[in-house]
Amino acid sequence: MSDIIENTYKLLDALDNSDLIKNLTNAKKKLEQNPQIISLIKEYRKETNSNKLISIKKILHKNEDYRKYIESYNELSLLVLRINKQYQKYTNTAEHNCH
Repeated sequence: MSDIIENTYKLLDALDNSDLIKNLTNAKKKLEQNPQIISLIKEYRKETNSNKLISIKKILHKNEDYRKYIESYNELSLLVLRINKQYQKYTNTAEHNCH
């Protein structure tokens, strides 16, 4: 069991030092310093009109930092999903069978 824990920490360290996390972090920092993008994101969160939502998304996706952030975020989410699926197999909790 200690091997599993040790290797999990190695995985976390490798993830912390990965290009994926560096790209995600750098893009986020740049976005946080861009008041126009922040304003658009806030507007998007409040908007209910689907045409306006699409319009805002198109504007956001023209920004390279936003695209990099979304791509990195999605890649990280998929990685976490794969890890969670594997964990569910090991623990037999995919169908909430753990009692």
